[in-house]
Amino acid sequence: MSGNGETPSTQGHPAPQIEPARLRIAKFEQAMGYGLPILLLFACLFIVAPFIPALVWSAVIVVTLWRPLEWVTAKLGGRRGLVATLLALAMIALVVLPAISLVDAVTDGLPRLRAMASDLYVRLPREAPGFVAGLPLVGERIAETWRHLGEDASAAGDVAARIAPAVGTWLLASLTGVGATVLQFVLVAIATAVLYAQGPSAAGMAGRLAARLGGAEGTEALTVATRAIRGVSAGVIGTAAAQALLAGIGFAVAGTPAPVLLAVAVLVFGIIQIGPLPVWLPVVIWIYTTGDTLTAILMLAWMAGVVQTVDNFLRPILISRGAKLPLLLMLIGVLGGLIAMGLIGIFLGPTLLGVGYVMLRRWLGLSVTGDTPDGPEAQREKTR
Repeated sequence: MSGNGETPSTQGHPAPQIEPARLRIAKFEQAMGYGLPILLLFACLFIVAPFIPALVWSAVIVVTLWRPLEWVTAKLGGRRGLVATLLALAMIALVVLPAISLVDAVTDGLPRLRAMASDLYVRLPREAPGFVAGLPLVGERIAETWRHLGEDASAAGDVAARIAPAVGTWLLASLTGVGATVLQFVLVAIATAVLYAQGPSAAGMAGRLAARLGGAEGTEALTVATRAIRGVSAGVIGTAAAQALLAGIGFAVAGTPAPVLLAVAVLVFGIIQIGPLPVWLPVVIWIYTTGDTLTAILMLAWMAGVVQTVDNFLRPILISRGAKLPLLLMLIGVLGGLIAMGLIGIFLGPTLLGVGYVMLRRWLGLSVTGDTPDGPEAQREKTR
């Protein structure tokens, strides 16, 4: 041992360093530690992707109906599973039964449609009306085709034979689309029931995830999203209910058959964002054809001037009050979401814009409800 306390083996030698092989192994392990969770996340998203629309709809429905469902659960002694089952059965019955009725009506109506087509061919005049030939560009061709089909029944049969496969293909595609829609709605009903049955734990998990990702701002964003969904639901359902009530009054005063059933149809069409026009317009036409012209005119004025237009101002007001966000922001979210994403965009559009609006104001150091600064600098100014 030397006089300065260093061993001969280490005297004058540099400190040992990590070997290059061990360093590469450490970097590889670090990359795997980041890469495997990302790959697992993408794999999970790939598996869940076909069910994302159903899951989003179920989340919207549960958030919208949370308070009424909690009230029913309390009345039934806290049996959450029973309420979830009843909710799923009610949702399935709401769509499956009309779909079965539609298929039966189409099946029963095909022979009648064929008989009507044959009768129409017999009753049609063999020559086209005079104004048809006078149509620009296509009038002469239509009149010639009309004359040819009227004189030769076999030609008309050939045309029908060529059209029939296309009509059958379209009808089959339509029925397939109806079946796919029904299946999707059944998935939504099942997902809604499961999500509500696990509601408290799911809400707690969502709150923890929001707090983990964004802290207090993440929790606030979750609150804003919940308010936006409930506000849009209140606006859509409230407006549809108001239109149904006003339309039902009009149907009852006009003396139309089954005014309650027609009002329910207006409610359903309003909720799915079609509007009441397909319900009340045929009724007005029917009243006019019966010879009651004055009632038809008054009915048209009431439906077009009141029922059809009440949603233009009532829906934005209800949505804005429920979401506690600016009216223009919610209106843009509803319209933009509907155009960009379809029916689900009515809920997702205002929700995303509301969360973005709150995050922007927080980033600018402003309070959510006003223009007063609420950032760190503002807090320091307040404490001085």
